[in-house]
Amino acid sequence: MLLSLNDKQNIYDISGHKGLPEHYPVPEVEDMLFYIQRNQNTNTVVYKINRDCNNRLNNSDPFYVFWKQYYKGGKDSEINIIQQKLAYGVEYDIINSDSIKMNIISYPVYNLFVNKDENNRFKAISKIDGFWSQLSNVYVFAEERGAFPVVKYLELYGTRLDDGLPCYEKIII
Repeated sequence: MLLSLNDKQNIYDISGHKGLPEHYPVPEVEDMLFYIQRNQNTNTVVYKINRDCNNRLNNSDPFYVFWKQYYKGGKDSEINIIQQKLAYGVEYDIINSDSIKMNIISYPVYNLFVNKDENNRFKAISKIDGFWSQLSNVYVFAEERGAFPVVKYLELYGTRLDDGLPCYEKIII
């Protein structure tokens, strides 16, 4: 018996949203590519496309990275210069007007490709568990050790491009 795509998606039991703890909020942000949440608290780092005044991709600064501070009622705030330079900032190379190669400063070996889809929306594409996938979110587990937490592992969540199934990968640091 063949299962339809919807039947296949329904056989997976993932607790919470995308495997996160049940009480973690999911940001609703226009042009969001993906987000990062951590075990320390529910505050969330959001990565979104930065558009120019003509609603096109801002080639000189294509990404806007900011905190969604849920302990302050979901208020948005800038990441600070230390967070930008050591943790959540991005490096990128523009391939063309529809594609950008990017990585997060704190994990430069993990490449993401930001591509425009058929609906003119940008998506973050990467390999998750060996499959090309649309990255939706990252969960970071870290232990507090003085001024800087020590990251123990990352969990990547997304949707496989080939069949639309959810995907997951845990990376031990």
